Amino acid sequence: MQHWLFEKKGEFGMKYRTVKRVLDSEKHRIGSLIMYQPLPAGDLEQIDPFLLLHHHGPNKLGPHNSGLPFAPHPHRGFETVTLIFEGNVVHHDSQGFSSRIQEGGVQWMTAGKGIIHSENIDARMREQGGTLEIIQLWVNLPARLKMMEANYQGFQKEEIPLLSLANGKLAVNLISGIFDGSKGPVNSITGIDLSTIFMKAGGIFETEIDSARNILLYTLDGEVLINGIKSGGRALAEFDNDGSGLLIEAITDSRLILGSGMPYHEPVAAHGPFVMNTSTEIREAINDYQAGKMGILEE
Repeated sequence: MQHWLFEKKGEFGMKYRTVKRVLDSEKHRIGSLIMYQPLPAGDLEQIDPFLLLHHHGPNKLGPHNSGLPFAPHPHRGFETVTLIFEGNVVHHDSQGFSSRIQEGGVQWMTAGKGIIHSENIDARMREQGGTLEIIQLWVNLPARLKMMEANYQGFQKEEIPLLSLANGKLAVNLISGIFDGSKGPVNSITGIDLSTIFMKAGGIFETEIDSARNILLYTLDGEVLINGIKSGGRALAEFDNDGSGLLIEAITDSRLILGSGMPYHEPVAAHGPFVMNTSTEIREAINDYQAGKMGILEE
């Protein structure tokens, strides 16, 4: 099924979705790193099926730094998506998956019934320093898939289609989903569409997304109009499901993340790195982790 549709402005004749509000990120410090969190924030707990979005950086790392504070830790019941905008991320996990993804690449890990993984920068970046900017997104799994086998997908920048539109004022990195004969490399088992969008001032992006699907739209930096509502950097737009039209107009050069997915309308029980449907399942996840059933990963 083709979810993404890109056309010239004004050719859809559809109703634009209402932007309920634009939420600024909450700023947090994790060790020596700065992280911005627009989801969850305030009274917005999730945009079903999107659970969490963390924007790390840009962080300037000096020479002989200690790397990332993401030593081996478990997950169950959802997917973690890491987008690397600058720097690199090295991934290892208890299922034997391993990769080093550079700037412009993506890591998509399906935790399923359980996995232990670690994320760090490579040895050279720890030794020499550099700039790191990444996004981590948590995507929920429906109850029927929470105990599936774990899986990992990692893709470099050159493996992700880059679509140039609007006479060069718009570039779309198609991570998952289909557009104009191009298909994102990530196989999303729940039909998540995800792209990063790079806009030059004056650029216009218009798309139609089924009104039953929820939209995740985060502006990393710059200034845009989203269906007529202004959004600055490090801000998340929350929408009603009252239309299918989405129009983004770049006031300045801007970078955005656009995702969409069908909501599950299921209860969410979350405890740290585990996201299930009931508190009983959370206790089972903790017990299984402690019993080594999610595997072992040495630091």
